[in-house]
Amino acid sequence: MRAMSGVRHDGATLLFDPSGTVPTPVGVRRVGYSPIRQAQSWDGAVLAARSLVDVSRRRHLDEGDSHWNERAGALVAPLLHASALRGESLGQLASRVDARSADDVLSSLSDRYGPAHACVTALSGVLATEERERSGIWSTASGLFAGMRTDAARASARESPLDIEEFLSGPHQLHVVAPSRYQAVSVPLVVGMIEEVVHATYDRHHRGARLLLALDELANVAPLPRLAGIVSEGGGQGVLTLACLQDLSQARTRWGANADGFLSLFPTTVVLPGIADRATLEMIQQLAGRSLVESHQVQHSRRGRAEGYSRSWIERDNATLSDVARGRSGYALGLNERKEVRWIELTPSFADARFTRYLERPRLSREISRER
Repeated sequence: MRAMSGVRHDGATLLFDPSGTVPTPVGVRRVGYSPIRQAQSWDGAVLAARSLVDVSRRRHLDEGDSHWNERAGALVAPLLHASALRGESLGQLASRVDARSADDVLSSLSDRYGPAHACVTALSGVLATEERERSGIWSTASGLFAGMRTDAARASARESPLDIEEFLSGPHQLHVVAPSRYQAVSVPLVVGMIEEVVHATYDRHHRGARLLLALDELANVAPLPRLAGIVSEGGGQGVLTLACLQDLSQARTRWGANADGFLSLFPTTVVLPGIADRATLEMIQQLAGRSLVESHQVQHSRRGRAEGYSRSWIERDNATLSDVARGRSGYALGLNERKEVRWIELTPSFADARFTRYLERPRLSREISRER
């Protein structure tokens, strides 16, 4: 993620690593995230709980799954809010959920707000349910915190939190990383961090806040449940989204049938060679459309002399499946906002002055090789 500014050029580089496995480069500062921070207010706690529930949802939900997730959200929101008010850590909250301990929370919230407040009635309603159902609700709630049981995730939550006001005030960069073996457990924290920054940008858009959301490996690292809303609304509220997928089969796994609308959702799409998913190839081919191509024919006599001439029009695909899958050397297929397909010439990194400095080998390595 990058906060954009046309004035300052002294931006900081920040790192959020819930896995705790990525070394911190020189000049980079680590930041942490905890959903408890957002839960300082009751409304914020409801939103934080909803984010945890949405991330854990499977693509296909039956009525029973929907019930358990809704009730788990009703339980977790008061617990988040109470932990924020008490100054508890993410680890303490996760342990409380695993231990199924909430009686003291209900008492403290009731003393603070009275018995009629929404957080009190939500928690008391869950605790008053029949024992077997209550056990199922606690189990579902415990699953929401599966990614927060690792020591690394809890340590990350104790890092200095991101100063969102400062981050959005200049051209700062926040790199959110998650190695493949940790992605499944780090997703709730990653999504929570991104959504917090996105919604903060919305709130400060009228003051000039801008955010570039560059999401590589979108389906694995940052499967935002409300991605469609961010893309459709963000352009008018200061958030520009750049998302990368291997093909639409990845998106279907995460977002179901909604993935078929991604090419419509994003105003501009760049297609690089190497796609093997047939559904993706056929969709792009159909968007390319068909054109009438003039065909000329000359009739010859037995002796080979031209005796007649005819002209006809043949309808042909503007791009074949092979064109989309293999591409053209040095080019990519581009879809603009009108979904017109065009070949775009690509500029090699070594030919662009903005990237050449990143490709140069450090001089230190040459000196060492000479000494050897």
